[in-house]
Amino acid sequence: MLARVRSGRRRQLAAPLLGAALVLGATAAPGEEPGAGRPSAAPTALDRLLKLPESQTYGVDRRGGLSRGEWRTRFVEVRGSLDTERKALAAAQGRLDEVAGSASNWQMAPIPGMEASPDAPLDYQLRLQIRRHKSEIDRLEKKLRELEIEANLAGVPEEWRS
Repeated sequence: MLARVRSGRRRQLAAPLLGAALVLGATAAPGEEPGAGRPSAAPTALDRLLKLPESQTYGVDRRGGLSRGEWRTRFVEVRGSLDTERKALAAAQGRLDEVAGSASNWQMAPIPGMEASPDAPLDYQLRLQIRRHKSEIDRLEKKLRELEIEANLAGVPEEWRS
């Protein structure tokens, strides 16, 4: 039947039928009974192979809609960013201490609130960097506190937060 199909429309219809015939096991030659001369596979054995063992549970423990890994990732990201900002702040303060001893008292700084120009005193630029780092640290600490509160409300265990 499939060999006689020649038009494009019939060929399109024949492909799904062939796939269904193979799945259902209708691969017998014309005039031969399906399954004749072949051992029949027990359908229950196949069903058993396709299922997970009932003795094991594979569920994911979730708290607040997130799994252990997702909670851990959120905490690690915030704490990592906070550590990076603290190190950058310490480095900027160290540079400011070095520059403070060598700078002249007569260097002029731009008006407060204006952007620093490249020829502005180095200590002014460092003070701006320190101010930015401090504000970012405050923002990240607030974010960490909010994350802790969210985790407490969701009942997230302490070991998930490290």
